[in-house]
Amino acid sequence: MPFAGRFKPLSNDRGGPACDGSFSRRLALAGFSVLNWRAQLQTQQKLDALAAALVERPTPVVPPPVPGPATAPEPGTVPRELDKVSLPPYVIEPPDVLSIEVVVRDPKSGRTDRLPVQPISGQFQARPDGTVGLGYWGSVTVTGLTIGRAAEVIGAHLRAQEGLKQTGIRPENLKVIVDVIAYNSKRYYVIIDRAGTGEQVFSFPVTGSETVLDAVANVQGSAGAANKGSVRVARRTPNAAAPWQTLPVDWAAITQNGVTTTNYPLMPGDRVYVTRAAD
Repeated sequence: MPFAGRFKPLSNDRGGPACDGSFSRRLALAGFSVLNWRAQLQTQQKLDALAAALVERPTPVVPPPVPGPATAPEPGTVPRELDKVSLPPYVIEPPDVLSIEVVVRDPKSGRTDRLPVQPISGQFQARPDGTVGLGYWGSVTVTGLTIGRAAEVIGAHLRAQEGLKQTGIRPENLKVIVDVIAYNSKRYYVIIDRAGTGEQVFSFPVTGSETVLDAVANVQGSAGAANKGSVRVARRTPNAAAPWQTLPVDWAAITQNGVTTTNYPLMPGDRVYVTRAAD
């Protein structure tokens, strides 16, 4: 009997072959799952390699912009000695020193008298937190306020005090007078570059009429340095794209010929830079 005749093909309960379509589908699905897993593994490996490369790659450092050579501004673009402009209303900031006077006015006689309990009269320095202390009458925030607005805020603070109501003083009879005695918060700077021996910085308050000539005159010995070297004004600006403005100064023209073109009025924060020529 032939060898093949000794065996019968396997059959299912229905008499058909055991390797039917269902088994083929399961086998195909298993093969697809394996291929899908391998594809996901390869993708993850590529992502891991990319992340590692980004970590190892140094972040490029963008150098800050460098100011170019100073050029004289066009006429009418900046104030000059004979073409000054008024500064904006003064804004109080620490450590300005204020003069504050508070009086009570008698509407019938017109006479004035000081506050009872504790008078408010004299000098008051703006504290680091922006307030002024009024003793018995508490503290008032004045930083960021103009002089007129500070008087209004102090008056409103006093009129709201229970102690004032108990004195019988009518709120409308209270008068507050504020002024600035020491302009300490708005300053300009004179920087002397002594030809390789270092820099010296001098700070002065801005009172509203200083020019380059005034600034140099305030520093002993700086006029000689300016005469032998160069002078320029570095001015800050609110423009983030161009945070500086450099104004060249013709020192010889200002001092020897009376030319006012580059004798700029100074603004708060200006830097007058004097470079002394090497001997």
